[in-house]
Amino acid sequence: MLRDDTLANVLYVDLSKKHFRIEKRQDLFEKHIGGAGVAIQLLHEECPEGCDPLGAENPIIFAVGPLTALFPLASKTVAMFKSPHTGNLGESHCGGRSAVAIRMAGYGAIVIKGNSDIPLYLAIHGNRVYFRDASSLWGMRSSFTAGRIIMQNEPGAGLRTVMRIGRAEKNLVSYACVTVETYRHFGRLGLGAVFGSKKLKAIIISGKRSLPVKNGELYRKVYNEIYQAAVNSLLMKKYHDLGTAGNILPLNEIGGLPTRNLKEARFEGASGISGETFAEQYLGRRIACSHCPVDWGSNRRQTQSSGQCRL
Repeated sequence: MLRDDTLANVLYVDLSKKHFRIEKRQDLFEKHIGGAGVAIQLLHEECPEGCDPLGAENPIIFAVGPLTALFPLASKTVAMFKSPHTGNLGESHCGGRSAVAIRMAGYGAIVIKGNSDIPLYLAIHGNRVYFRDASSLWGMRSSFTAGRIIMQNEPGAGLRTVMRIGRAEKNLVSYACVTVETYRHFGRLGLGAVFGSKKLKAIIISGKRSLPVKNGELYRKVYNEIYQAAVNSLLMKKYHDLGTAGNILPLNEIGGLPTRNLKEARFEGASGISGETFAEQYLGRRIACSHCPVDWGSNRRQTQSSGQCRL
């Protein structure tokens, strides 16, 4: 259905040498399933046995899947790295605009290695990559402020995403996260600490490509079928109404709610952090990841996509 081979593009970035290259890796996406399959293969290739999780040799791998930017719900980026928290495999997923921005910039995966000698952020605008001095942002209290400054000072057009770290990450807290946009995070296993060890304050990615399809009529038909099946399902209604926190009370009831660093499986204050409580007392608005219709809820219709997927 798709007439585009940029998914096979892998961007390799060396922070130590301030150098980048782009390789066509068709083999990755033909042999391995989705972004997770590609990312774990790249990690296998790039992460040497016994490497220090906070050392220059530990790679950061970002990858997306073949359905990203084409169909609804395919909106997550997978990150693979060696975890500074466990010393083992680090895998974390994040939405926001990250996956679609990577795809629109013309990549299926990004590999980042090395350690910078000064704080910096990466600006990836299509096939152009810039190493920007981030000394003035290093240690800034608010990662939101840092992200806003970067967005305002970068000229990239099209769909944009900003991944950035804060003070916990700068201090190499082993479980620190990476914030994406404002409401999304690579929240598991310490990717933020790996950013911090590399003196990598942030990454901004922008792209304005389109993904042409061979048969526009068939594409619109399949897209609509997936969309309708998703937004009209009971599962989608739960996530529209309550979000992931809708699972808190059911998990607590069956003894499956990780509590006190996994020492217990039930939490006596579960009702106070449940999706129901947040929806009733704190909900401001519903915001979904790019190209995800979860915030539309049941029986809502989105404008039909054109023959080319332009986001």
